[in-house]
Amino acid sequence: MGWRIEDDLDAGVEQALARAAERAFRCGARAGLEALVQEAQRLTGASGAAFHDGRVYVARTGLGALPRASPGPSRRPVLVVWPELPTAREVRVLARMSAFGAALLAARAREQDAAARQVQLLKTQQRLTRRLTHQEHQRSRASHDLRTPLMVIKGYVDMMLKGTTGGLTAPIQRYLERLRRSADDQSAIIERRLAKVRHEGVEDLRPLLRTAFIPSARGHRAVDTTMTLPDRPVAVPGPRDDVELLVRTLARAVASSGAPAAVRVESAGDAGVWQLRVTLRSGKALPEKSLTLLRHLTQRLRGGLSLPEETGNGWVVHLPVDDTVPVAPRDA
Repeated sequence: MGWRIEDDLDAGVEQALARAAERAFRCGARAGLEALVQEAQRLTGASGAAFHDGRVYVARTGLGALPRASPGPSRRPVLVVWPELPTAREVRVLARMSAFGAALLAARAREQDAAARQVQLLKTQQRLTRRLTHQEHQRSRASHDLRTPLMVIKGYVDMMLKGTTGGLTAPIQRYLERLRRSADDQSAIIERRLAKVRHEGVEDLRPLLRTAFIPSARGHRAVDTTMTLPDRPVAVPGPRDDVELLVRTLARAVASSGAPAAVRVESAGDAGVWQLRVTLRSGKALPEKSLTLLRHLTQRLRGGLSLPEETGNGWVVHLPVDDTVPVAPRDA
């Protein structure tokens, strides 16, 4: 019969702890502590119960005055009942429940820290939103202030070229046409730099090319790749993931061919385009799957792909130049 009593006691405590844990899971650690003291009062039959965290009472239930906490700096979290003195059986129950209460206290501290971080994140988000709104207002104002004089200049130039102000000499007409082209170029630069939606892009494609085209072994043969790169950063606009996938696709195609290859990047004059030329010295063709993916990626990047039959010398990927990236006077 004694074993049955102990078994019933253990089962009752486990059920009480399970109910407190479920309450904490659903409503938070503070609610779990409140449920814990209620279960302690029910199991012990006391008039009241409370949980002390070592400094103050954090949860209580029942009637009567709270017992005075024991003095001393080494106080630990403890579950107390009153006014009756607990028996040895009840002391064991309270010890088990106190241990679980300490775990709930740690969870409550984590919840408070998370709530404080959430408040801080909300404040940061509000501050960034205000800053972004201000920057957008400044962008819109700068765009208007820069476009307005250009529109006036272009308007007068067009009127003069149409002969509204009288006949023009050949040198004056050349100067006006050059002035109109410069105004158009400046308007395009303003459009790109003050665009509302900007991709992060790649400020320099050269490190990625060097990493992707490092000679690798395939079938116990080294893939010989020579690389010629410009002496200034190769800045490309557009999603960075698409640019990296494009380079990796080219590198895998070269590695799978097993043939010596040459990679060259150069600027296409004043066209605002980078030309990434890949030539396989064996004259092998790239797999159709790779060509399909390359076409798709170059289109996403607002570029193009030229095949050997069009260029006469390898595959050429045309990528736009990101002229918003400043170029250092001297680049190693």
